[in-house]
Order: sequence, then C-alpha cells, then structure tokens
Amino acid sequence: MQFEDSSIDPDLARALQGFARLDAETATPQLGYVQRRRLLSELQASQIRRPLPCIDRQDHFLAASGREICVRSYAKPGQAGDKTLVWLHGGGWMVGDLNTHDDLCEHLAQFSGCSVLSVHYRRTPENPFPAALDDVMAVLHRLQRMPNRLPLVQSQVLLGGDSAGAHLALAAAVRQLQAAEQDTAQDETTARIAGLLLLYPPLLPDQDTPSMRAFASGFGLTPEAMRYYWQALGQPQGAAAQWRTPSLCTAQIAQLPPTVLMTASHDILRDEAEAFARQAIAAGAPLRLLRAPAMIHGFARMLAASPVARQQVELACCALLQALGQHNTAGK
Repeated sequence: MQFEDSSIDPDLARALQGFARLDAETATPQLGYVQRRRLLSELQASQIRRPLPCIDRQDHFLAASGREICVRSYAKPGQAGDKTLVWLHGGGWMVGDLNTHDDLCEHLAQFSGCSVLSVHYRRTPENPFPAALDDVMAVLHRLQRMPNRLPLVQSQVLLGGDSAGAHLALAAAVRQLQAAEQDTAQDETTARIAGLLLLYPPLLPDQDTPSMRAFASGFGLTPEAMRYYWQALGQPQGAAAQWRTPSLCTAQIAQLPPTVLMTASHDILRDEAEAFARQAIAAGAPLRLLRAPAMIHGFARMLAASPVARQQVELACCALLQALGQHNTAGK
C-alpha cells in the first residue's frame, strides 16, 4: 500500500507505510479480527515509541461496582498545578489501551502542565455501550470523592479523548449535564467537568460526507472500519441511546464547559465533527474549533514520529488552557 499524497505530513506518511508493512508481516492465524487489531495497535505503538524522560508514570486501580478500573497517571516531577486531565484513548471503542497512548499522554502532561490520568475503560464487543461510559462516570465519581488523595488528582478536572475517546468524553459531559438537570444531588457525586479537549471524534454512524468519500482509502481509518466499530458499539436502550449520539443532545450541548475540538484535515470524520462544532457554537457553547493541517486520523498517537503532529497537540492544549482562563476571568 502506498501513501503518496504530498499534502499530508511526510512523517505521518512514513509512519503509515511502516504500519502497513507491520500488518502485512504479522501472521496471526490463531487470532480473530478484534484480537488482531488490538495486537497490531500495540505493535504500532511500540514501533514508534519514544518515552519522554521528564514524565513520571504510575498505574492505579480504582474500585467500581463489580470491577476495577486501571488508570495511569502522568506528570512532570514536582508538578504542582491545579488541574487534572482525564484522558480516554481512541480505538473505535474496541482497540487501544493505556500502552498504545503512552506517548500522547506524556506529551499532554508536558504541553498542558496538568497531571494526566489515562483510563482503561471496558471495550467492545465484549462490553457493549454504555459499559465504557459507565467506567468513565465511575472514575469521575472516584475523583470527586478523593481530591488530592489519589496521586496527582487536583481540584479542577478536565476531560478529553482522541477519536472514540473524544466521543466518550462528550457523552460523559452530556450525561453529567442531564443528571444536573434532573437531580442536583446526583450531579454532585461526580467530579464536575471544567473543560473538554476533543480530538477528531466520531459522532454519528452511517455518515456520507465529502471527507468520508475523499479520504476513504490511504489515510488510515476507513469507512468500512468505522461502520464495524459503530455496529460493535451496540444499540442501547433508554437514556443510553441518547449518550451513544451525544452530539444530538442540543439542550446539553449549549451548556458545555469550555471546549476545544480539533479535527484532522485528511480524516473521514472531519466533516461530521466540524458540522457539530459549528452547531454547538451557534447554540452558544463556548467551543473553539481547530483543524490540524496535513494531519490524518490518529495523528495524536503518532507524536514520536511527527514533530508537526506534536505541534498540533500542543496547540490544542494551549487553546484549551486559554479558553479556561478566559472563562474563569469572565466568571469573576
């Protein structure tokens, strides 16, 4: 497979070529589709992994109903900020884990000055939606109960994610806002989300947009893979059906906290995410939309391979911190 589009970052093109070779050379006759995709995601991450020496990492286990949720903390030594960024990894709700997103979370800690907590939520197809979202809410519940007790948990909690993780972050914000409308006491059991950082989220299934057609082949994520991920997510009932498509919850979208949404220029999901951003801004949400030029879907987990990708993630972090500062100043 060739990646010859000169309009995308050459370093990302080389990374995609390496991933394609890895896929072709990795024989896994004993594995089904899901397990193979997970293995390849881990191998891809290890292929380009470049740890940052200035970031401390530590794993923790949070108790939830009938399960434990593993989270990994990242921070600069001696860091004493007042914000924790809870991060939800991408991978179609099915692939990806704490290890595949080590590079991204280390850079998030470096760029934002926040402590970062990466969440290993339950994945599909073994755990249909809203299992992953329930895990996110459980983590927010624990953070509310132990500010400054769990290592690196600070008083202000931000929530973010890339790809499917960005979808879950938006769904968690909507779910929290709905709880606040229905029962204030219930809302107070979870840490209030003070800001959102959303990187190229999938928001609606079965989209037929210009970007979905233009970048259908040769740019990483394909429409066929996205359809498979949505199908594996399941068809929940009741309130969970709304959280599956949180971008349609208009009343809550207007009440979002300061939000930065970044799309990738060469991504099949670009148009649906940007259409949502424009609608949210029109509804009064404090949302800033950024498009990362020369980037493909998943660029945020390729930071060790691309200086340009690192610049874009740093830009997104700076934009969120700026939005938070403006919001806090306006609220005084």
